[in-house]
Amino acid sequence: MKIMYVSRGYVFDPEGSHSDIRSIERLYFETGGGFWLLKKEQSVIGTIGLKGIDSENRIGEIKRFFVLPEYQDKGYGKSMMSQIIEFARQAGLIKLRLDTEKQSYKAMSVFQSFGFYEIPKYNDNDIAEIFMELSIVT
Repeated sequence: MKIMYVSRGYVFDPEGSHSDIRSIERLYFETGGGFWLLKKEQSVIGTIGLKGIDSENRIGEIKRFFVLPEYQDKGYGKSMMSQIIEFARQAGLIKLRLDTEKQSYKAMSVFQSFGFYEIPKYNDNDIAEIFMELSIVT
């Protein structure tokens, strides 16, 4: 995970703002979601997580969506997003949300290609600048 944050100019902080990766079982799997690694040979080249954030309204949240820069623009991000949306549908979710920063323009392109649209702030993430949602009812 550290290389993914460093490649974007961030400091990896597993004790602070990135502490969720220390509790993947509890925060992702136990809420009805999951956490996936995209690997090429023995190296992790991407990640994506899904956690349930509102069981009553069947809303999930996409987290830690990332593909290393040298593997971007090759369809990996769209493939991961397509698979997580299908997983969410199978899990009974009807909406997906996410937050991101304006500088994540490549990720924004992927989100928009799937139909995510901007919504008002829905969480307490002080770093996020853009909040998005997608209805996945079939």
